[in-house]
Amino acid sequence: MKQTIYHLLLVLALALSANPVVAQPATVKVTFRGNSPTINDFVASLARAYKGNAEFSDFANDVRGGTRNFVNVKIVSDGRNGYASREVESGYDASVNKTEMCYWNCANKREKIVAVNMVTRNPDGIDDCYIAFYRYDNAKRVMKKIPAPFDREVKPIDFTKPLRTRPERINYARNVSGEDANSWAPIFSLPQIGKDIEITIADGMQLQLSERQWLRYVWNGNGFTLTLVD
Repeated sequence: MKQTIYHLLLVLALALSANPVVAQPATVKVTFRGNSPTINDFVASLARAYKGNAEFSDFANDVRGGTRNFVNVKIVSDGRNGYASREVESGYDASVNKTEMCYWNCANKREKIVAVNMVTRNPDGIDDCYIAFYRYDNAKRVMKKIPAPFDREVKPIDFTKPLRTRPERINYARNVSGEDANSWAPIFSLPQIGKDIEITIADGMQLQLSERQWLRYVWNGNGFTLTLVD
């Protein structure tokens, strides 16, 4: 019963935290000076289009001031690598909420892919995440929301190493559903250095280290290819 109540609270928290992101505008006018926007321009433009959202407003205001640390708050504004983040630790339960954005230059040299990622990391090991993507056209100075540009979505079975994981656990991963699926959800980390998106499992305690697959979305010039690291 206690576990069921916890999962219900987790689902509610996910719904409340994800709704603003889901409601992001489909089209965003990007305002900038010079020949190409910086990561701060993308953050500020999204915050302006996403009126009334205090979290994105705070994100834009903070990254404008550059990389720095406060008590329980860490800001990264890395124009050189096209990455920005705002990380806030809760004094109540030690959970960490992180909002991050970055962009990739497409192979056609006319477009960029922009990602917005919101992650909550909890001391109990059960994390949650929401990620969204935009395609930016420099000629039009507009970015439009797009489906995740993955060659395929990661699945629970992808997190297990067949030769090191018990057959019954592999079968469970293959058929996991309902509330249990929350703990097998993918958690994404955007790159500040490099181009690939790191992927972990929401509840890392589900699998021993020897059982886990290490997954990565590898940038291919216009999107990402799911790749096993080992």
